[in-house]
Amino acid sequence: MFLVEFGTELAVQPNSSLSHLVGVMSAQVAAGDEEKPEDPRPERKLPHPSQEWVIQLDKISAAIDEEDYESAREMLDRQVQRTRRWNERELAIFHQRYLDLALSTEDFTLAIEQAGKILEYAEHVSYFTEERVLWIIATIYASDEYQDFDKALEYIQRWLDLKLDWEEGSRQYAFIGSIYTHMEDFYKVEEWMIRATVRSVEEGNDVPLYWRVQLWQAYRQLAEELMDSPTERDSYLQKALALSRFLVDQDIEEKEHWARLSSDFAQIEEVSGTADGDYGGKAFYTIEAAYHFGLWDTESEYKKVISSMQVKEASSRAVLVFEEGFDQEIIERNFDNLFKYGQALYSTANMAKAAEVYEEAVGYVEDGKVLHTLASLHQLLDNFDKCISFADRALSATENELGEGSIEQVKFIKGVCQFYNDELDESEITMESLQEEIDTDTEHSTLKNLRESAGQYIDLINAERARIEYKEHVDEMWRDYNKSKSG
Repeated sequence: MFLVEFGTELAVQPNSSLSHLVGVMSAQVAAGDEEKPEDPRPERKLPHPSQEWVIQLDKISAAIDEEDYESAREMLDRQVQRTRRWNERELAIFHQRYLDLALSTEDFTLAIEQAGKILEYAEHVSYFTEERVLWIIATIYASDEYQDFDKALEYIQRWLDLKLDWEEGSRQYAFIGSIYTHMEDFYKVEEWMIRATVRSVEEGNDVPLYWRVQLWQAYRQLAEELMDSPTERDSYLQKALALSRFLVDQDIEEKEHWARLSSDFAQIEEVSGTADGDYGGKAFYTIEAAYHFGLWDTESEYKKVISSMQVKEASSRAVLVFEEGFDQEIIERNFDNLFKYGQALYSTANMAKAAEVYEEAVGYVEDGKVLHTLASLHQLLDNFDKCISFADRALSATENELGEGSIEQVKFIKGVCQFYNDELDESEITMESLQEEIDTDTEHSTLKNLRESAGQYIDLINAERARIEYKEHVDEMWRDYNKSKSG
């Protein structure tokens, strides 16, 4: 019932009942217009009601006010059938009360039926009453129950034709704009929301920000529809940008306005290829600026901030946002988030902290590629025991399993760490196994290099053994020499 409620809100206070709609639905008049132009419409001669009619109407009204709708309906059914007893105006007002009852009970089918009866007596009711009835019918047809927007516009056009121009209100224009939004006719949305905005200023009222948001949405939709017409497309993107900037200025603490502004910068950059021009990076800086204002408070929003920083290669700032997000429990500590945090740390060359975070990540998922990275990091950090351990885990990982090339790289890293961990026999076994697994005539450049490097390490292992053996021989000779001197 959004559109019916919107239509009702045009002139009804929040505590008003639906039974009051008839009296206020289209009563909005431009504020401050004390002197009105003369009504150019033909005057309608309306007869005075009879005393008996007033008595019957009071009974019906009392029943409606007491919410005795069944009794009220029975009385109304009797009176509207007495077409010879009552004049046209009296019958029209009975139908008005029936319309009140239908609105109070939210029987909108009945409401349309009774509103139609009133319009049959249009020449015998005031212009004001006819305007209200036309507007009520329009709002009902525009409601969720009906969604017959063409029918709604038909009655709105009749309302516009009847209504005095200077009595048409900004909220009614905005309501028309909302109907066109549902119909996805964004040119009409633009027309009517601009008219609503201008009229609101003329009335001396503040323009609701959500009207401007609706206009912004129309600009962006039109820009999307005009992708094949760059000049018109860019014109609407500039209109959207100007409006989103205005919205941020008007309500700097509303994060949705910042999101719209960032979106405008991003779209202009995308369609015009201005990554290094006037708009390059402004989308990302806008997201970051809103973060510094403390407006983002969800995980997805924090991730957008982090992504924007990483796009601008500001990994150190991204790390700080990660840390704040984790500390405030905004960002969940899970594999994916920890993995990305580790990547950010790696980009800042904080290898020890990156390794620590990656280790936490693989506590959630035994991911082969992350385990591969951990083996490499611990090799760089001279943590050879950990290097060997994570290499073994990488080779047996069940998630994100290593493919060709990566398996051989991990085995090579393991063999290197075994070598520097003084595990020469184990290193030799690893390197020989690696050489055997890689074909001598492979054309895979990475595998070819690994095979050659494994052979070089086997040579180093043999050299190291020879060095150790020679050192032991020298040490033994030195001991013998010292012993002979002491003897």
